Amino acid sequence: MNVVFTAGNLGRRPSRALLALATLTSASCRRIAASAAPDDAGIEAVGTWGGLRVRTVGERKQPRQVVILLHGWGAPGDDLVPLGEELAAPGRLLVFPEAPLTTLGGGRAWWTLDLARLQAARARGQERELRQETPAGLAEARAQVTALLAEVTRRARVPATSVWLGGFSQGAMLSTDVVLRAPNSVGGLVIMSGSVIAEAEWEARLKTMKPGLPIFMSHGRADPVLPFSFAELLRDRLQAAQQQLTWVPFEGGHGIPGVVLGRLAALLAAHSPQGSAAN
Repeated sequence: MNVVFTAGNLGRRPSRALLALATLTSASCRRIAASAAPDDAGIEAVGTWGGLRVRTVGERKQPRQVVILLHGWGAPGDDLVPLGEELAAPGRLLVFPEAPLTTLGGGRAWWTLDLARLQAARARGQERELRQETPAGLAEARAQVTALLAEVTRRARVPATSVWLGGFSQGAMLSTDVVLRAPNSVGGLVIMSGSVIAEAEWEARLKTMKPGLPIFMSHGRADPVLPFSFAELLRDRLQAAQQQLTWVPFEGGHGIPGVVLGRLAALLAAHSPQGSAAN
């Protein structure tokens, strides 16, 4: 499976499954829809948690592991839901929140992007300055995801160590920011095609962060949206902070190829708690 963005996609509404998810068969998508039926006395398939609309896939009655994945800028709110089948495993609940803001193209966003300004800065070779900025709206998005984390932990009745937070692109950047501020709120972090923002603050927080957090990180070498060199910079800083990093570079652009999903599924399985959920 490949989730593919190109630079030309920015500013236009992506197709409903980001074009990338077209590799899932229609039968596969129907199975996901069927699995969205509410379970008796379990977690609902669609609801509002921490003020955000969420969709859930997988073990809703007694999850042992929870994986929360945030979509990227401009994507439909249900964009990553088909990944629920790709990452399914016994005892695993997958939670897909919908970003609160609407883009001009009709997609969703965690914070607003000034695309014209970003493109102009890149044309002038000022990408380094961009990564030093703290985006307007980041604090509000962080607060919402932090509230979501607390509610997910409560509803699923699992310890924070059994919860993984992550995402794709803008969702990956937001997840990283949340975890750097509250590393004890999760058991692992997933960064798929993310980048560096609020650079000075991130670097300072990494220096005080306890070593050993499992972190999965992937990035395409030919990414036209978020430079591979920025991903390498973040990789190097995570490694310098002695975090437990799984690094998956791949040949391709801004997306989620099959090799990434396979490596992520294996890592999640390696960290999956045994036994029943806590009561």
